[in-house]
Amino acid sequence: MGHGTPEWVFIGVVTAILIWVGAESWQVEHSLEYAPPNSETVRVIGQQWFWSFQHADGTQEINELHVKQGVPYRFEIVSNDVIHSFNIPDFAILMDAVPGRVNTMWNIFDETGEYLIECREYCGMLHMDMRARLFVEPNTENSTSSTSSTESEPTISQGTGTATIVSPGGSEVGSTGTGTMRVVEPGNLTQTPSGGTANGSGDTSSNGTSGDNATSGATAGGPSLSIPAGASTPGNPSYSPATLTVSKGDVITVSNDDTAPHTVTNGASPSDADAGKLFDTSIIMPAATATIDTASLEAGEHPFHCTVHPFMTGSLTVQ
Repeated sequence: MGHGTPEWVFIGVVTAILIWVGAESWQVEHSLEYAPPNSETVRVIGQQWFWSFQHADGTQEINELHVKQGVPYRFEIVSNDVIHSFNIPDFAILMDAVPGRVNTMWNIFDETGEYLIECREYCGMLHMDMRARLFVEPNTENSTSSTSSTESEPTISQGTGTATIVSPGGSEVGSTGTGTMRVVEPGNLTQTPSGGTANGSGDTSSNGTSGDNATSGATAGGPSLSIPAGASTPGNPSYSPATLTVSKGDVITVSNDDTAPHTVTNGASPSDADAGKLFDTSIIMPAATATIDTASLEAGEHPFHCTVHPFMTGSLTVQ
């Protein structure tokens, strides 16, 4: 009997510890899932091999995310293909993106600056390039309202817009709504963004409106360039035809027949010094079109690529 008492004490202590650990774990999970009522919702969509983000006001971003300092954000994390893992190391954010499931968590970003977003779950051959930038910007609206109001805690609302919330397994961005689209090439975290876009092209609307020598909408007749279905998978044809020959002054109609967003941007890769300076369609959403005007292009060969999927390349010859 004397030897039995310590064993029961030991069992009781272990049981109490397990109950405490379980309760604390439930509390942590509860805290991560249930965001403050004034949170702004951001839809985080993982797809091989890039991140896209949908804000409540209609703004859509690819491979970069802009948030305000001190504002609570609720993330709805989904995947369109395989399991990914949404990770922001500097803020200890880590949550799986699972096909057919919406995982949620929230965070308040207290330090301004530029931070890394990455995938922490092996998701295929270009897993190492599935990186993006987080930009935490000063909350000027919050500071202004604080100085001009006697209330101790200003109310932060989600705002309104037409951001389309996609279902898992749907297109990675969905309808364009009325917001703006920003894009940077995946994996390149050294380039300083200009207005949140790659190649200095500035913010563009997500309907295919483009930068230099490129416009949205289809043109009757003339040469055409297709981005075929499956182009976002390495090894599949990237552009059809892969080499396009046109006469100077022709207007090329580019159609995106894939399920992922793409661009047609001059330069063999995003690292080219002149990338995007001659022509750049900007983001072309699935089933959308854009045009490239060759009137100002010099005769000769002009390689091009997709800024979202840099392994996609082609060539344009102007006669």
